[in-house]
Amino acid sequence: MESPAPSAASASVVTLRKSRRGRYRCVSHASLKNNLLAGVGYLELANAGDFAANVWNEIPVPRHAMILMAIGGPIALSVSLVAARDYYLSWQNVKILLSERKALNVSPCPDKTTEGVLGVNFRELGTELIDRMFMDLLLGIGALLVGTGTIMAIWGANRRVFEASNLMSGFIGNGFAAFFGLVNAVWSAYLVYRFQVRYSACLANPAIAPIRMRVLQRYRRLQWHSAINGFNGLVAGMASMVTARMWWGYVVLIPCVMAMIAGNLFWRRKLGYNRPIKLDLCHDVLEDEKPQEHDACCDILDTMTSTTVAQHTLPGIVRTAGVNVLLAFIVLNQLFESFCVWVSREWPDHRAFNPPEKTLHISHYDLLGGPGEDQARMAAECRRFLSKVGSTLLEHRQRYLLELAGEVAWKEQTERNTNANSNDSL
Repeated sequence: MESPAPSAASASVVTLRKSRRGRYRCVSHASLKNNLLAGVGYLELANAGDFAANVWNEIPVPRHAMILMAIGGPIALSVSLVAARDYYLSWQNVKILLSERKALNVSPCPDKTTEGVLGVNFRELGTELIDRMFMDLLLGIGALLVGTGTIMAIWGANRRVFEASNLMSGFIGNGFAAFFGLVNAVWSAYLVYRFQVRYSACLANPAIAPIRMRVLQRYRRLQWHSAINGFNGLVAGMASMVTARMWWGYVVLIPCVMAMIAGNLFWRRKLGYNRPIKLDLCHDVLEDEKPQEHDACCDILDTMTSTTVAQHTLPGIVRTAGVNVLLAFIVLNQLFESFCVWVSREWPDHRAFNPPEKTLHISHYDLLGGPGEDQARMAAECRRFLSKVGSTLLEHRQRYLLELAGEVAWKEQTERNTNANSNDSL
C-alpha cells in the first residue's frame, strides 16, 4: 500500500524566480554550491602560454614562433574568462556563508552545534576567499597580462612593443602567480595544522566512535589536498618567474599544471559539497522554557543515521514507489528545493511553471494532481532526479556532517582542556 504524501505541516515551500534567460532559480533557501569550475584547473596553464614569446625572445621573430604565439596568447586570454566566471560563482557562496555566519553569531541560544557550524563555516569561507576568489583574481589577471603580452610579441620588431611584451608576459604577468603561490602556501600550511588538531581530537572522543574512521578519512583527505595544493602553488609560482628568462622553467611548470588539474578534479568529486545553509540540527526552544544542553555529537550522529538510511532506501524507492512516496522522500530529505529547479528545467511546460508572474511559490502539492499522464511523468521525473542528483546530494550532506562532527569533537576537547587548566590554577 502506498504511503501518504507529507502532511501540511511538513510540506516544503520553495520560491523560484525566472531569470532573463527564462530559467528558474531558487531564491527562498540559500545553499552552498560545490560549483568549482573544471576550467580553473587550467589556470596555471596560462603561465605556459608565453612559451614561444620567452623562448624565442628575439628580433626578427621566427615564423614558427609567431604561430605558437598566436596559439598560446588566446589560450591564456580564454583562461582569464574562466577565472572571472569562477570568481563570480565563488562570490555568491561567500555572500551565503557570511549571511549564515551573521545569523549564527546572533543566535539567542547558541550551543556546541552552533559553534561547530561556525567553525566549519570559517574553513568554507577561507576556501572560497583564498583558494578560489584570490586565486581567480591573481591568476586571472596574470593570464590576461601573459596572453596580451604573448600576442604583442608577434609584432616584436617594434622596440616599444617588444619591451611592453617582455614586461607583460615576463616578470609582471608571472609575478601574480608567484604572489598567489606564496599566500596559498601559508593558508595551506594553516589548514594542514587545523585538520591535524581536529584529527587528534576525534581519536580521543568516544562519542563519535561509530563514525570515527569516516571522520578521520575525511580529515586526512583534506590534509593531503591542502598540502599538495600549497606546495604545488609555491613551486608553480617560482617556476613561472623562472620562465621569464630560462626555458627549463617550463619543464618544472608542466607537472605543476597536471597536479593542479588533478587537485581540481579531486576536490569536485571527493571533497566539495552542496549543502543547505540550515540543516536540521537546531533545537526549537519554547518561550517559557530554558534552552536545554544537548549532546552535539549525538545530534550529528542521529542526522547522519537518517541520511544513511535515506541513501540505503533510495534505490528501492526509485524502483517501486509511486509519485506520492517519491515526493514525500524528496521533501523529508530536504531535496525539494533542488527538485523544483530540476523539474522547471526538465519539464518547463508543467502547469506549475507557467503562470504570468516571474516569482513562484511552490509546494509539493502543486506538483500533484492532474491527469494520469501528468502523474506518470512526475513519477518519472522524481526517479530521474533521485537517481542522478538525489544520491549525490545525500553523499554531499554526509561529507559536511563528517567535518562538522570533527569540529564539534575539537570544540569539546578544547572546552575540557580549558576547564581542567582552570581547576588546576585554583
